Amino acid sequence: MLFKTITLIKSARLSPVVFISALIFAGWGAEASEPSTASSGYTVQGDPTNDVVFLVHLARVYAAIGRANHHKLEAGMSNPFTAEVLAGYAAIDPFVKGKSNADLSMQPLLSEVAAPEAFAVITAQTSAARKQRNAIHQQFKTLILRGDAIITERFPSSRSSALAMSVVLGEAGELLRTGLSDSGQILDVAKYRDAVALIEAALRLRVKKVASCQRSRDAIKQLKSNGPVGDLVDRLIIGSDTGKVNANAGDVFDAARKLKQLGTSLPEHDDKICQ
Repeated sequence: MLFKTITLIKSARLSPVVFISALIFAGWGAEASEPSTASSGYTVQGDPTNDVVFLVHLARVYAAIGRANHHKLEAGMSNPFTAEVLAGYAAIDPFVKGKSNADLSMQPLLSEVAAPEAFAVITAQTSAARKQRNAIHQQFKTLILRGDAIITERFPSSRSSALAMSVVLGEAGELLRTGLSDSGQILDVAKYRDAVALIEAALRLRVKKVASCQRSRDAIKQLKSNGPVGDLVDRLIIGSDTGKVNANAGDVFDAARKLKQLGTSLPEHDDKICQ
C-alpha cells in the first residue's frame, strides 16, 4: 500500500512539503480502510486539499499551541512545535484562503513562536523573561483566532468535521494508552497533557450551522458537547497531575469510533443530508 501511494504521489508531482505530508498520512492506510485495531479512529490519505486532512493538520497546530500556552509546563518538556507539526501546516498553508480570498496564513508568526528561542523564553522561570513570555502568549492567542478564521472560511461539512475529530481523538487515545492507567491514574504527565491538548483541539474543528431537517440537527448535536466527545475534556482534567482523572484511553477511543460512525454515515456535502 505504501509503495502504491508513493507511486501515485510521484505521478502527481507534488511539492516536497506536500510529498512529506503525504508520506506521513500514507502510513495510516487508505481513507476508506478499516482501522488496524479496534481502538483506532478514522484514517486518511495525505492530500492537503482534502478537508479531513486539512483539519487534522490544523488540529495538531492547535494542540501544539495549547501545550506551549499551558499555565503549567513540566520540567524537561519538549518543544511541541515538532518538525511534523510544522511540515503539516506548511502543506496546507497554500490552501488556507477561503471564499473571501483573505490572507489567513499563520505564517510567519507560527514559525516565530515555534522557534527554539521562543520556546526557551516560554519555559524560562525568571522574572526577566516575563515581558517576552507575555508577548509570546499574546501571539498564541492571535494564532488561535487565525485558525478559527481559517476553519470558518473553509466551512467544512459535518462529515469532514466528524472524521477529522475521529482522527485526532484516535491520536489522543494512543498517547493515553501509556499516559493513563485504566483507572485514570496519570502515568506520564507529558503524554497525558499532549492527549488533552489534542482533544481540546478536536473540538475546534467544526463550525456553527443551521439545521434544515432532523438528520442534520442530530449531526450538529453530535459534534457539540452533547455528542461523543461530551464531557470528555472535563473528565480528563478533573484532579491533579499526581492523582486520578475520570476517564481513560478506552473512553477516548470510544468517542473516536462514534465520530467515525457519524462521519461515514453522512454525505460529502451538507446540502444532501436531508435528501
